[in-house]
Amino acid sequence: MEDRNMTNYINRLVLFSIFLAVLPTLFSCEKKQQIPREELIIGVSQDYRSTDVYSHKGFNCLVFQPLVKTDVTGKITPLLAESWELSEDGKHYLFHLRKDVTFSDGTPLTAYQVKESMFYKKTRGRKRGPERKARGEIQKGAEGKKSLGELQQGSKNKKPWDSVAEDINPEYSTFDNERYNLPRWYCFESIDVIDDYTLRFNLPQPYTLFLNELATTHTYPVLKIDDSEEVTGYIGTGPYKIDEYKRTQYMILVKNENYWQGDVGIDRIRLKVIHDADTRAIALEAGEIDMTGYDHFDKIPNESVARLRNLPDVTTRTMSALDQPSVSYIVINYNKEVFKNPDVRKAIALAINRKEIDKVMSETGRTINGPFPAVHKLYNSDIETISCDPDKAKSLLSQAGWADKNNDGILDKDGENFSIRLSFSSFDPQYKVIGEIVQAQLKKVGIEVKLEMLELGAHISIMRNAGYDLAFWPMMRYHMFFYTGHPSWLNVYNSQPLDDAFNRYLHIKNEEENLKAVWETQRLIQESYVFPFFFERFDVVAWNHKRLKNLEPLPLGWDLSMELWKAGLK
Repeated sequence: MEDRNMTNYINRLVLFSIFLAVLPTLFSCEKKQQIPREELIIGVSQDYRSTDVYSHKGFNCLVFQPLVKTDVTGKITPLLAESWELSEDGKHYLFHLRKDVTFSDGTPLTAYQVKESMFYKKTRGRKRGPERKARGEIQKGAEGKKSLGELQQGSKNKKPWDSVAEDINPEYSTFDNERYNLPRWYCFESIDVIDDYTLRFNLPQPYTLFLNELATTHTYPVLKIDDSEEVTGYIGTGPYKIDEYKRTQYMILVKNENYWQGDVGIDRIRLKVIHDADTRAIALEAGEIDMTGYDHFDKIPNESVARLRNLPDVTTRTMSALDQPSVSYIVINYNKEVFKNPDVRKAIALAINRKEIDKVMSETGRTINGPFPAVHKLYNSDIETISCDPDKAKSLLSQAGWADKNNDGILDKDGENFSIRLSFSSFDPQYKVIGEIVQAQLKKVGIEVKLEMLELGAHISIMRNAGYDLAFWPMMRYHMFFYTGHPSWLNVYNSQPLDDAFNRYLHIKNEEENLKAVWETQRLIQESYVFPFFFERFDVVAWNHKRLKNLEPLPLGWDLSMELWKAGLK
């Protein structure tokens, strides 16, 4: 008995010693948990690069601001400009700047700096990326034809407003984005500075979307020119400034002590690069990040949204952008021989069951009838609705000469199988899921579809060079994709009647005529059968409400976090 008591005593002593040994650790863990992090961590999909202020939108609305903004009702309202007037002929916008705005370095905002900002990319030579020919070659006397890139190199130190710049088209111009050669559309041809706080934009012709273009920080952000062009050198008027940047890993923003709109509630934000969408959602669940989905690039997969909505510490908000909804589509390369027959394109559209796609996008999107959602102010309710009809699809394909002659389940014609590629990038996690559904549905009518998932840069390359059969693509600005008046390689379908309708929509100063014209563009696009279907991708923002308080995302696409500075950390 004494031996047993002694054994119990020794065991208790050992357990107590172990408890004493781990006690400091327990207290340190508790203490660590009680001390809140001083920074908000946001999971983002994209890296940031030198001179990349336009191609990546993620941090723009936190560091920069536009002259005007879109409010929650979709109305254009003042921001850096307190008011403006439009001339009778619709070609001149006179802006009056606020006089209480300073950049993050403390210097006041002036009309001269706004003007420099508007031409920022025209005064900077492209540092990286392959040469891209101008949409139309530019004739310059005895020098012959030069590409836009060559002209940029020759006038790289010129300011376009100092003289007639060779690289500015009289109507429109482009810049080469240093990462992907994405074009920027200059819808104005010059800017006049009237005084320190007044400037006038001069347009070659009326442009109905001019204020909408100015209202986004990814199109015309106001920034102070920095010759170094390093990411950390960007200076804006927004609530934050860039403090630290580590390539492929993170960017750290700190609050702008000189912010003109008031006190910034969060001192420090870390934009943490997590390329994979599922991994970003898991990181939010695990508490490694506090927020994700805060711009168009950072889509949350459907299954992850459903899971996050059931977490007690996470709030999710689903929104449809007011001005520019996040719309994607499948496009058919109608210039390829196999797709030149519109009945073949229509058969592909009829073979697709959109209800099945809606099921897999239940939390994050929906198929729509044409380029605009039904709730959008520009939607044409009279355009044709393309319903699933596999039997009619088979009949149209048969009339076009396609038949399964060897009974292998795949249609063939002139010894060639109807085998095509559907290309997409990892930009949107739903592309692959939807692609697999389309693959199965087209197989039922005898069309073999091979899925081709590409890195974003490679996908952009095949889109630019029309090297695809079918492809997923996001529709950022409506006219960029269908109007040849826009100097963009992103035009995926156009025709003369479509160009005529876009010209009336964009350049006639009459609201009733504009609306009729944009309705006409939708009808022509839908009846081309170049787009088997369009689908809207909702902006879903998710955040840990135990860490982040008073957040109110805005339905503004790229700029939905414009008012994040008003929130705070718990």
